[in-house]
Amino acid sequence: MGAARVLVTGSTGFLGPFVVAALRRRGFDVVTAARSGGDAAVDLAQRGSCAAVAEALAPDYVLHLAAMSRMADCAADPELAHRVNAELPGELAARFGDRMLFTSTDLVFDGRAGPYGERAATAPLSLYGVSKAAGEELVRQRGGRIARLPLLFGPDPRGRGASGMIRTALAGGRALTLYTNEYRTPLHAADAATGLAELVTLRAAPQVLHLPGPERCSRWEFGRRFCAAHGLDAALLCPVECQDATRPRDTALSGEWRAVRSLDAMLADG
Repeated sequence: MGAARVLVTGSTGFLGPFVVAALRRRGFDVVTAARSGGDAAVDLAQRGSCAAVAEALAPDYVLHLAAMSRMADCAADPELAHRVNAELPGELAARFGDRMLFTSTDLVFDGRAGPYGERAATAPLSLYGVSKAAGEELVRQRGGRIARLPLLFGPDPRGRGASGMIRTALAGGRALTLYTNEYRTPLHAADAATGLAELVTLRAAPQVLHLPGPERCSRWEFGRRFCAAHGLDAALLCPVECQDATRPRDTALSGEWRAVRSLDAMLADG
């Protein structure tokens, strides 16, 4: 038999290239779908597109990264956010069952009881979190699997991810507000991709898995440490206490999966 074929949706997003590379290193036959580029250039939000892509590419497994991930975009168009973040993964799970791994977020939690284990109840505060939690429920009901990810960072030519945002702001001489009271477990996108590549075919694994970074830290601490790791002037980073009721204060994750590298090693590679 040949290598298992894995379909990666959202392959041109921030995490996508890291995931494709990690899967190929493990010997998988990787096919991709995204709104532009990939083996199938398709807007998966269009009804009927999931079935068409599945039939055309015939994957053995699906790693579903595609999402509407900007909180402001979800707040501006809740209907589209529900379609992309809930209905779409539900449709894939209905077709592929436990051969489908859906990437969710730590923002399905309300931040009042971190760190959160894999059995913790979701209680999202933002429309983004609400839509992803709804997606989780549909995936769970239909036999799919869920991998929750924390704040991701790493090099990106388009300045995406937590570290890309910092680089872009500093390069443009713009002040950047970072919250002192918002805690996450940041993870390098390459390490997240390695974890997802390990988990995509593990159908006997728990239905919900967490991929936490190695340390809990605030967005402000993350920014300072990233700048220190790269010799960047942190003078434009502005520490501010978050007052936004839609942003949870502590969504640190915990779980059985462990990152191999330390946060400092990841930051140096960011």
